[in-house]
Amino acid sequence: MEQIANWVAPIATTLAAIMVAANLGARLTGFGFVAFSIGSVAWIAIGLATGQNNLVWQNAVLLAVNALGIWRWLGLRARYDRGAAAATRATARR
Repeated sequence: MEQIANWVAPIATTLAAIMVAANLGARLTGFGFVAFSIGSVAWIAIGLATGQNNLVWQNAVLLAVNALGIWRWLGLRARYDRGAAAATRATARR
């Protein structure tokens, strides 16, 4: 398990950082926060396996922050984007 986490954690975190930094829309940014969450869970596993409580606590907090990012970008922001697109189509029809 620790061997898998040792690969997943840095890869997921790096991929997530690229996805969020690119800011190519609400959907991709939201999935960046999903990738960050996967990385946080992997870092927590590494912290637990190696007795690094500071790593566990830091990533537990980051996991909560990532949950907020997922809600904001895949939930709230996506809803705003759909509403804006619907308003644009309605205006174009008039």
